[in-house]
Amino acid sequence: MKSFLDSHSFVKIVIIKQKNLQGCFRMSRRALDELIPTGLPQIDELVVGFPSDALILIIGDPGSGFITFMHQLLVRRAKKGIPAIYTSLDKPESEIKKDFIRFGWDLKDLKWQFNDLSPTAKQRQSKMLKWDSDAVNVVSHELFREIAEYRDDPSISTFDTCVNTLTFMLIQSSTKSVLRFINEYSAEIKGTGGWHFLTMIKGVHGIEIENLFSHYCDVVLDFAMTLNTETRLYERVLGIKKLPGVDSRAFPIEYGKSGIRPITLSKIQ
Repeated sequence: MKSFLDSHSFVKIVIIKQKNLQGCFRMSRRALDELIPTGLPQIDELVVGFPSDALILIIGDPGSGFITFMHQLLVRRAKKGIPAIYTSLDKPESEIKKDFIRFGWDLKDLKWQFNDLSPTAKQRQSKMLKWDSDAVNVVSHELFREIAEYRDDPSISTFDTCVNTLTFMLIQSSTKSVLRFINEYSAEIKGTGGWHFLTMIKGVHGIEIENLFSHYCDVVLDFAMTLNTETRLYERVLGIKKLPGVDSRAFPIEYGKSGIRPITLSKIQ
């Protein structure tokens, strides 16, 4: 079995720098103009950017870097003065911030409203909310209220949001109720000008559920761990499964000093 790094598709991907970007992605000029760059140069050369008001689903294997990548984008946006509403269902704020400290990201840049709905918060704040409620109801109550507050704040013209993770919601609630949340969430974020992230751990719910939720999102990024049978090492791969105007493709990535980055052809040679 060939390594992903040895595949012909990889060679085509990493030589994007040598091609015209619009032709490489077969994008219309209008579609290209409507994408907002991530602010991460190496990523923008491959992904180009995301549309505003986009509901972005990031699916990933554990250890693939999919959560780190989302944090990386949110931090870069925060440096531009764009605030975010961060809803965590599985890890407390202290654990989330460890990811930032690991890469030397300045926590002063964060202009976040952090909703800690993790199991730790359930124990600490049990009197504030009915924590045994359906997870969808708890998230909707907190997130939609804060989105409304941000909309009413004249000093905020654009903001991002994220829900980390859908996996926890699907474990605690029915698929039907989570889909209803997605539809309501999509309506709430229209006109915010931001990016709105949902994360999902790959393989927990099956491909049918992953495809179902992918259908309802504007952008779908797939982070995978693939085994190189020659080196017996796992390699990280970022797949662009769904992005308006952009061909689906995948490219190898790695952890760098400042976060996730693509592996370049010159580095492999």
